[in-house]
Parts: sequence; C-alpha cells; structure tokens
Amino acid sequence: MPFRDPNVGFGIGAILAPAGIIAMMLRQPKGPLRLLVEAGATTPDGARKLNSIGIPREALVERAITSGVIVKEVDGRCWLNQARLRQRRLRAAALGGGGAFVVIVTLWALVHFTTAAPR
Repeated sequence: MPFRDPNVGFGIGAILAPAGIIAMMLRQPKGPLRLLVEAGATTPDGARKLNSIGIPREALVERAITSGVIVKEVDGRCWLNQARLRQRRLRAAALGGGGAFVVIVTLWALVHFTTAAPR
C-alpha cells in the first residue's frame, strides 16, 4: 500500500491535515461585515439595527464604526460603507505587499553581499 512507503512523505496526514483546515474554515461563523451585506445594509436607506441581523453587541463592530467602515445613524441603525471598506483593504494590501517587498530585497541583499563568491 502506498501510504506505508517511507518515500511517500507524511502519508495520509498530508491529505487529512488540509482537509481538516478547510472544514474548520467552513464552520466559522459569518463576520459582522458579511452579515450587514447579506441583510442589505449597504446604503443609508437599507440601514439595520445590529441586533436584527445577528450582531449581539455593538462592541464587536466598534473599531469598524470608528474607522468609518460601518456608519451608525442617529437612530442606532448601521450600514456598511463599501467604498470605505475597499479603500481600507487596498491600503492594507499595499502596505503588506510593500513591506514584504522590502523584507525580500533586504534579505536578498544580505545574502548576496555577505557571502563570498566561489574562486
């Protein structure tokens, strides 16, 4: 049987581990932003109370409210500002990508300039 062959690697574990990770990801509860989108609360007219869409406490979205991703109306209804969300995600991706680029170039330079060339 190929799973007992020592040359195969981790065997059946190499199949079960990713499958377990995928199963755990699928069982995760929906986040507050997705709940707002599914409820249609993406405009001021479609604003909804947080309790009505399954968000039990305002503290769960406090950071999104202070950043402007979720807009809280005077009457307590909230809606998702999708343009602001896209802007914040783009900024985070640009900072992450730029940071990764700087780290990779720095590591390459360290390896390239600190190792002796073969003679």
